[in-house]
Amino acid sequence: MAQEANQTPTPMLCSTGCGFYGNPRTDGMCSVCYKEHLQRQNGHHSPAGKLFLLIVSLISFPVASPGAQVAVAADVAEQSEKIKSRANRCSMCRKKVGLTGFKCRCGQLFCSVHRYSDEHNCTFDYRSAAADKIRRENPVVAGQKIQKI
Repeated sequence: MAQEANQTPTPMLCSTGCGFYGNPRTDGMCSVCYKEHLQRQNGHHSPAGKLFLLIVSLISFPVASPGAQVAVAADVAEQSEKIKSRANRCSMCRKKVGLTGFKCRCGQLFCSVHRYSDEHNCTFDYRSAAADKIRRENPVVAGQKIQKI
């Protein structure tokens, strides 16, 4: 029997040029780039993925005019704010709530202590919302007038 030489494959970098190591099973891409490649093929983009792609495109293809750079920087800041706003923290005490958070009608997320409207100074008008609901669900029913003979 011939002994095979201990051949260790040389590590290859990601084919997209991100700097991480690629894998032959993922077409020479790293796991992050491969996942984005699959999302692009399916047409699905998450906001985090869009932000990452925007930053990568800025690094790869710098913008020439200063006005365009400001617009692109504003877009990057807006995308990062959207991602940060999804953090699962109470809007009052900033406590992490995870899956146990309560979304109020005013649109904010609260912990179990601040979930009630009187605990977080809720801006939602419950009275007018209830009146509108009653108006929609209970239309006015009036009988026809009786004709005199």
